[in-house]
Amino acid sequence: MSQPGTSGRAPQARGVARRKEILDVAAELFAGGGFNSVSLADIAATVGITQAGIFHYFPTKAALLIAVLQEREAGNERLSAAGRANGVDGLSAYFRTLELNDDNPALVQLFVILSAEALAEDHPGHDWFVQRNKSLVERMIGYVTEVVDVDRLPEGLDAETLARWIMALSHGLGAQWLIDTSAFSRHEAVSKIMILLRPYLRDDLREEGLS
Repeated sequence: MSQPGTSGRAPQARGVARRKEILDVAAELFAGGGFNSVSLADIAATVGITQAGIFHYFPTKAALLIAVLQEREAGNERLSAAGRANGVDGLSAYFRTLELNDDNPALVQLFVILSAEALAEDHPGHDWFVQRNKSLVERMIGYVTEVVDVDRLPEGLDAETLARWIMALSHGLGAQWLIDTSAFSRHEAVSKIMILLRPYLRDDLREEGLS
């Protein structure tokens, strides 16, 4: 007999675990071959369930893709928030998130491949990536202005341009790094932009030696 208040908990826990397993498998397969070349049958076979079992959690393949992207992004946001809670500035927290992501090249590859595929307007991830890019630019501008005295920047250079440069470095170097992950450190290469920004840091941060 189940204990009072525990009825239904075991099935619910199994459902949560199964959903996560489907997401993990889908992320791995999408990272390897992209969205279009991976079928629901491939995902179901790897998980060890029927396609109907996947539909119990995700009504369409597109819905599964969006859930994979949201799960990965939520993980990044948790990592960044943890750093912020410990008093780390937004830009440093972003570099730290890159470092932790680099411990799992498959996740980096997932975004490199899918973001390229999603340039097509009929791709199911297109709108998600468009909105993510817009939100990330806004957040990155905030990170830059948090540490940089924008009034000191050379004429024609502003916080938005710096934000887009940092994003471009992260994405472009990520694609290079995936070709040979032993060739260089992606997160270290991206974070070295702080060497160029050092003359423009806020006075209090330069005194603290932020790098």
